[in-house]
Amino acid sequence: MSGGISLREKAVIDANINRVGEGLRVVEDWSRFCLRDTGLTEKLRNIRHGLWKLVEKQYPDIIKGRSSGEDILAGIREPERARVEDIPRASFNRAKEGLRVLEEMGKLISSESSAEFKKMRFSLYEIEREFYERCP
Repeated sequence: MSGGISLREKAVIDANINRVGEGLRVVEDWSRFCLRDTGLTEKLRNIRHGLWKLVEKQYPDIIKGRSSGEDILAGIREPERARVEDIPRASFNRAKEGLRVLEEMGKLISSESSAEFKKMRFSLYEIEREFYERCP
């Protein structure tokens, strides 16, 4: 990773890597256990694993920017979910938004990583459509 980015920028990248991974895991498990859809589960799993491979390659020291204790929103309460169906929708949104942030921040570090995050985001758009076509 470029030494030219600040710890604050690393914190933004780290937070969004975690945001994407967490969102993907929720919808992957939803697809696996609720929809019982092997193909969709595999597509989500591949994106999640691709995320971690890209992080390992392009952002090996990203955790150095982690500042959870200083996060001004760490104590904020998340909104309640009115219906169980709100869970995957919120998780898809979390992952897509995080990928967009990573795409933009990646432009500071590597056009390759930025392009990969964009590719993941557009794949997720298609997977989300498939998910809701299959969702009862």
